[in-house]
Amino acid sequence: MMIPTYFYTVLVFIKILAGSASSIADRATAQTVLIRPGISYEYIHINATNDKPTILFLHGFPSSLHSWRHQTKYFSEQGYGCLVPNLMGYGRSYSPLNRNEYTSKTITDHLIILLDRVGLGKSSVFVIGHDWGARTASRFVLYHPERTIGAALLSVAYSPPFRFNLNAALQQSLTDYGYESIGYWTFFAADDAARIIERNVDSFIDLLFAANATLARTDVAPVGKIRAWLNNNTRTDRATYMTKEDYGTLREYLASGMQPKLNWFHVVIDNLDWDYEKTFNATVRRPVLYIGGRRDYIGIIGAAERQNAYVKDLKIVEVDTGHWVMEEKPNEVNREIHQWIKTVMSNNSPTITFLWKSYLYLFILFLFLTI
Repeated sequence: MMIPTYFYTVLVFIKILAGSASSIADRATAQTVLIRPGISYEYIHINATNDKPTILFLHGFPSSLHSWRHQTKYFSEQGYGCLVPNLMGYGRSYSPLNRNEYTSKTITDHLIILLDRVGLGKSSVFVIGHDWGARTASRFVLYHPERTIGAALLSVAYSPPFRFNLNAALQQSLTDYGYESIGYWTFFAADDAARIIERNVDSFIDLLFAANATLARTDVAPVGKIRAWLNNNTRTDRATYMTKEDYGTLREYLASGMQPKLNWFHVVIDNLDWDYEKTFNATVRRPVLYIGGRRDYIGIIGAAERQNAYVKDLKIVEVDTGHWVMEEKPNEVNREIHQWIKTVMSNNSPTITFLWKSYLYLFILFLFLTI
């Protein structure tokens, strides 16, 4: 039986539409774009295929867009668009020393402009954040629900707008968990923190990415411990989920320019978001996925349950990791995120899903009848 020539044409056309996502991911390189006069952002952007949505990935401290390497590869291969910026203070993105410029409103405004700059117009996106990126993701969906399909928060749960008191938070965590889970904030807020970290950057990387995850509880979290570790230039074995090249990339980001990265902590400590947020309805009006590590002594899973009061459509997933969930168990995390995205899309567009499947079946029937 002869196959019509146009059948090959159709196959080639389908292949072109699907693209070679792995090669697209491999070709993706960081570029910069002007957001506002004097304000540029560094980012990686891979276009979506087959009308799939774009995912906005937001890294935390002290990471970079590189921390999403496993997710960028996986989701681009599935046809999703991937927009992965270096946030303020990192890489070639805008890195002011003035801590007042790091408010959540400022950063989310920048991200909305970035969506437009890469050609996404008024499209809605999935926003996924880790650590401080999770807080930014929560503010993105809170401030701009019309631009958000859903938000995935990794390692840091949603926290509603409120006036923050660091001393009270430390005392509360001591009562709840038996140790000061964010005691390291007192060091990061100190005037000499950036200089000490830069002078002992390898010791700093060892501690934050230690093979022994319990060091986060004993030598990171409690007040005064991280300062003592760095001043003694203490070393320890590093986790093996990152390669030598990954650690080299991380070191390049951390060897200098630390103060802008630490400015993120001042936003909460100094309540810089409060004036804008104090009149907000704290309810999140989009689906939220929270993924936490069972061995994370900083972003404690138990705290995630408190999100239920503000997030009506909430899914909580536990994975056997420390704090760096998407790097420690990328396959498991990717699978959980992908399944959640498909569920959200299915719930949002049952008619579209039905029509797409119907058109697909009709197309296959057409090809069969014409061969």
